[in-house]
Formats: sequence, C-alpha cells, structure tokens
Amino acid sequence: MSTLAIIIPYYKIDFFEKTIQSVALQTNKNFVLYIGNDKSPHDPLPIINKYFADEDFHYFNYEKNVGGKNLALQWERILGNVKEDWFQILGDDDVIPENFIEECYKSITDCEDKNIKVIKFTHDWIDENDSLIQSHNLNTKTISSVDLILRKHQGLVYSSLSENIFKTSQFRKYKFEKIPLAWGSDDLAILRFSDYGNIYYNMSANVLVRVFSGSISGSVEMQKDKELAFIRYLERLIINHSLFFPKPFIDKLIDDYLMFCHLNKQTANYGIAKTVLRNQGFESFLKTIKKIYYINILGKNKKV
Repeated sequence: MSTLAIIIPYYKIDFFEKTIQSVALQTNKNFVLYIGNDKSPHDPLPIINKYFADEDFHYFNYEKNVGGKNLALQWERILGNVKEDWFQILGDDDVIPENFIEECYKSITDCEDKNIKVIKFTHDWIDENDSLIQSHNLNTKTISSVDLILRKHQGLVYSSLSENIFKTSQFRKYKFEKIPLAWGSDDLAILRFSDYGNIYYNMSANVLVRVFSGSISGSVEMQKDKELAFIRYLERLIINHSLFFPKPFIDKLIDDYLMFCHLNKQTANYGIAKTVLRNQGFESFLKTIKKIYYINILGKNKKV
C-alpha cells in the first residue's frame, strides 16, 4: 500500500500539463494521485489521460466551486477521500522533480523514527516562462516550525504550500484554518500539524512554485485582497498560536494588526485583547479594548 498521496486541487489549465507531466515522470511510482476539479471551465481529463491510465488516479469532478470562497475548502474536500498516511497538496501550476517521491520516502523513514510530522523541501520560484525568480534553501536538516514562522516574518525565509508534506492524521485532527485566499493557512498548518515541533527539511529535491500574474502570489490586481487576508492571518496567529512565540514578537504583531485594521477600515477582533491581558497585564488589556472599540466605530462610520 502507498504511504503517500499527491493531491492536486485543479482549476487553472494554463500550466496544468507541466504539473501532471512532472508527477508522471517520478522515478518512484509508489504514490496515489487525487485530482479535484473545482468546477473549472476547462476539462483537465484529456491532459490527465495523456499521462495516466484511469486506474492510476482518483478524479473528482465537483459540481460546486468552493475554492472561490476559500481555497482551503477545496483542499479539505479532496482530502476527505485520502487514505494514505502522508500527503502533498500540489498547486495546479507547480512542478515536482523526478526524484521527489523517492526523496519523500527517505524523509518519511527518518520522520517516523523521530516523530516528526511535517516535511519541507527546497523550492524555487519560477515565472510563466519557467525562468528562475528566486531560490529558497534553508540549509538545515531540521527547523523548528515556530522558528520558521519567526524567520518568515523577519523576511529571512519564504514558504509556500506545494513544498510541504503533511501527516494525514494531523490534518484530520486539526484541519486547515479558513483565511481569505487561504493566505497563511499553510503556515498555520505547519505550526499546528507539527504540534509546534520540528520540521524535517529535505535539500535533495527541489519543488518549482510558479509565481506569475495569474497566481494569487504574483497578482498585482489582488494586492488589496491579499493585504486584507494578511490581517485575518495575523488575527489567527495572535489568538490561536501566540502561546508558542516570544512575547515581544506577539506584542509587535498585535500593534501591526491593530494598525492594519485601522488603516484598512477593517473590524478588529476583541479576542486580541485576551492575548494582551496574558502578555502585558490588565492595564494594557483595558487600553486595547478601548482601541479596538474606536477602530471598529471609526471603520463603520467611514464605510457608511
């Protein structure tokens, strides 16, 4: 029985053949492929059948689009069918190298021995012409999931979804946090699915993540949406995960969050004040409650 599932949430056909071809070219074929069509206007089956026989993949042609509401809903819809112990969510325009599955199994063996539940690979950003934008290599065998997020917020490292392998039992336990555009949902999953522990880092296979105008990451038109989604990501990080981070880091996140809400006329969550109470005491808690109240009142008045 295969231990690893590759999940492709499909919607865009632009680079889908390159994605499917990279999966078909794996030197180790011991994986199960799941493809979920999120009511795309373009039928992917002619491309899939070019590289895989019907019995070699599971295909779900959904009648309702949910990725437009939240990408994590599409991920979870497909994951409901997965029986394998580990899984990758591969973007429908991203590419894995030929030795990816082979390296996954090497990593899984080590992870099972060390009780590590998340694997991350090196990755490159590429554009629509397959040209390299930027390489990302942490140059370490393991890294704390908390340290990864700290370093990402400092602009020292970059992370995306496709280069991660997650343990299925951890997903079933926690699920993905639903943030608009799933912006940061993968980062919060890394924290929670790892139980805030170590990530196994594989430097022997390099995932190619496509960043271009048609992707969320590369879209200029969606910049405002991404900024608003980032506010909600900060909210979740502060409220649900702050206990595992240094207090000065969380205090700065709270200041950033409240400022973002104010500048973007967004409702601030009163739950933030509970973290302030724990970190800074009752006086600061009262000041934060007052600040959130005025942010929300001013935001409502400006929207009218």
